[in-house]
Amino acid sequence: MVDHREHNSGDAGLHGVADHADTTPWSVRVVADPGPPTAAVDRIRDRLDERLRDSAGIDSLKVDTETLALNPDGGLLVPERLRDPGDEASVVVVITEFPRMDGRRGMIAEVDHNRSTVVVSLPALGIVTHRLLPVIVAAVRRVRSPHARSAVHGARWFPADRDDLEYLASGKLLSRTRMVAGMVRGNHPWRLIPTLTGLMAAAAATASFGVFYSSIWAMANALSPWRLAGLSLLSMVVMTVWLIVNNRLWERKGMLPPARARLYNAATATTVLLNAAVLYVGLFVTTVCAALAVIDSGFLAQELSLQSAAFHNYLYLAWLATSMGTVAGAVGSSADSYSDILAATYGYRERGRRRREEDREQEIEASRESAGR
Repeated sequence: MVDHREHNSGDAGLHGVADHADTTPWSVRVVADPGPPTAAVDRIRDRLDERLRDSAGIDSLKVDTETLALNPDGGLLVPERLRDPGDEASVVVVITEFPRMDGRRGMIAEVDHNRSTVVVSLPALGIVTHRLLPVIVAAVRRVRSPHARSAVHGARWFPADRDDLEYLASGKLLSRTRMVAGMVRGNHPWRLIPTLTGLMAAAAATASFGVFYSSIWAMANALSPWRLAGLSLLSMVVMTVWLIVNNRLWERKGMLPPARARLYNAATATTVLLNAAVLYVGLFVTTVCAALAVIDSGFLAQELSLQSAAFHNYLYLAWLATSMGTVAGAVGSSADSYSDILAATYGYRERGRRRREEDREQEIEASRESAGR
């Protein structure tokens, strides 16, 4: 495991670590977590091979996919088994979907010069992963020649708690913002929406009342745009809180280290709120179209005591109806798949991975005991 403590910033001067730049053939093996890390590496594989040859003097590149293990504190374990028995890779680069933190600073890449291992945290790159290629190249160059300049735009190298360890990171605020954004992307918020069928059904059914009941038309047109906007925000917050509480998505104290729990909760809340906003907009557009199709403009004007009904009158009634439907839809989410919603959180995936690793270790131990009898 690569484990760090926070130090003052600065370009790391690695004492006692020899400069590896020589004429010996160098090879790189990239081991990526399944899912987004593997997909990100596949997209840049050809360019990465070319850049490593040109910039770092690497002779060959190998890419593998393997589920990486986590320890009880959520730290990433980089076991020796990542190196195949016949593998003579000079550098092993690990790409993980889990965040790596040093205090309040999100670590983009960690370099262990003693083991010639690099760990890259995909969430630390933010919403887009275009920086993955320069980060890998810079880290590999750092392994090959510790004192060489291998900068990445917007990030610096920081020393760790041992002379042979260092990590690449941005400023604390920027790195945490990017980390949360990258974790939201890793949660695949667009995949959560199709699982909320109960929520959407309840929201649509309630919003339909706004189309057919004239009392809601009058109430909507009596409200100011600012008050309608406040009701919109309130309804999305209610949906977010309900989904988190009802599905037990919030990481409680003791389940994870406090800093990691706060990071996971921020990503979960942002992911769910984003889904609530997308569902709200979709329901609003649908309700506006339904109101225009069902309600005659003359009848709407008569009910609202207006000379003529304008388009904004339809918008207002759809606006209020959508807010009502969103709140009702949150209650309807109780009928949705708990496991599907829970799978969209880092804490759940981390604990599941740790359980699988513990089961694997128990199986290995049991097989050893059987062989020793």
